[in-house]
Amino acid sequence: MKDGLTNQVNNPEVGVDITRPDTFIRQQIMALRVMTNKLKNAYNGNDIYFQDSSDEGSGSGSGSGCTEACVTEFVFASTEAPVVGADRSGSGPVEDSAAATHPAPSAALPASLALSALVLHRLWR
Repeated sequence: MKDGLTNQVNNPEVGVDITRPDTFIRQQIMALRVMTNKLKNAYNGNDIYFQDSSDEGSGSGSGSGCTEACVTEFVFASTEAPVVGADRSGSGPVEDSAAATHPAPSAALPASLALSALVLHRLWR
């Protein structure tokens, strides 16, 4: 048997009251039909009019929707990352903090660049 309230009338296993259809559902179905027709008309090249119900942000301006009281700059809060592998015993000499946070460059970076250059060179042949 098909779905829907009108198709459930003859189903004895389901007790459905179809005498009072839900008005909210009917409003949404109608809004969906209106929007579908507008989109079909737009697809076919016909002029359509979308009514903008909100007056907020309408009119001339930059389009941000903010008034003069709005803050347009972003505030960034940052924290420092913890030092990984730091010596916490306190018995050794104190190292430079820049050297502790930035490890020495390894050979993996030049090798990967050379490999990617070879691959690109072979692809261009």
